[in-house]
Amino acid sequence: MADIFPYYAGFSFDWACGLLPSLAVSAQPRVLDPWNGSGTTTLAAQALGYKSIGVDLNPIANVVARLRTQVDAQAKIILPPARSPAKARAEDPLFAWFTHRTVERLRSWTEELLLASRPSATLGYVALFRVVKSLTSKFQGSNPTWVRRAASPEDLVDVAAEELDSLIVADQKHIMSRLGTLPSNKERVALLTASSSALPIRDGSVDVILTSPPYLTRIDYAVAYARELAVLGVDIRTDRSLRAGLMGTTLIRSSVEQGKYGPLATDLVDRIKSHSSKASSGYYRKQAIQYLNDLVGSLDEIQRVAASRATAVLVVQDSYYKDVHVRLAEICEEEMAARGWTCTPRRFRVDRTLTSVNTAARAYTKGDVYETVLTFTRSKDD
Repeated sequence: MADIFPYYAGFSFDWACGLLPSLAVSAQPRVLDPWNGSGTTTLAAQALGYKSIGVDLNPIANVVARLRTQVDAQAKIILPPARSPAKARAEDPLFAWFTHRTVERLRSWTEELLLASRPSATLGYVALFRVVKSLTSKFQGSNPTWVRRAASPEDLVDVAAEELDSLIVADQKHIMSRLGTLPSNKERVALLTASSSALPIRDGSVDVILTSPPYLTRIDYAVAYARELAVLGVDIRTDRSLRAGLMGTTLIRSSVEQGKYGPLATDLVDRIKSHSSKASSGYYRKQAIQYLNDLVGSLDEIQRVAASRATAVLVVQDSYYKDVHVRLAEICEEEMAARGWTCTPRRFRVDRTLTSVNTAARAYTKGDVYETVLTFTRSKDD
């Protein structure tokens, strides 16, 4: 189901299914992914019969994760709503890409989904995400994480109600054709909309953490999913709270003070600050500090919620700021060691990264990029 709604993931479902049993400390481990994304960890845990918690601050990710773990072929397709159009607010974020009549018809659909059962509504929302993204594909640039808005009224997408209805119903049917029968333990999956640095989970309650944190590659997930967020009524231009809260955001928060890190993270900040390129000592230094603050805050939370015999597996990828090597795996290893964890790393060379998409970044000499599987065990009890 990962191809139904592509959402960047650090590992595959099959890999997670093969790994989790080897990490389990009991027959019924409690599994956590604090950066759950579209739900690969929670889906794998569900397939194995384990209890799991998936946390993500991005509501789009949580809708897709819910589709994968809570919706099966018994869900009912939402039929086109009544022809009378819904009233669209003048500030509706969908007006950034669609004409007035198209926005009104899309809002007729979202109003209909509010009345549907949760599985059917989840199916309908993912179909809406996919149709909206397809209809606005011309606004997607070469950088897959950036979406432009219509430059003029003539640039807006205009779709008749009948055609839009047909597309949405057809997409629901396509998704339904891919759905099987869910395991009977779907209540064992908890999907929470929250920050990884403020997990709504009690102390010492998690046995296994399997996750892939956002990399320091300046991927702004709120911008990348601006159209889907607009379907949910979120306008990232006027409401910056979600964008500001996401780890790795390119939006600098109002107050950015460097936290306490180990030598590797501190050295990274210093090297970015002293780089000769424009804005390195200002904006880019702050963005790196902001990311590292979020990372160490999240590792503190992993430390808090992990049981005394817990195992944590983090899949992380190195990157480059210009020609400065971001040794993220080693930073994570150092920070977790300071929290009492012992690490076993496994490195794999990566041929294609998001850095290669940025044409300006290609001007700087870079070395190999590696993805690393970091397996942590508690070396001492708290």
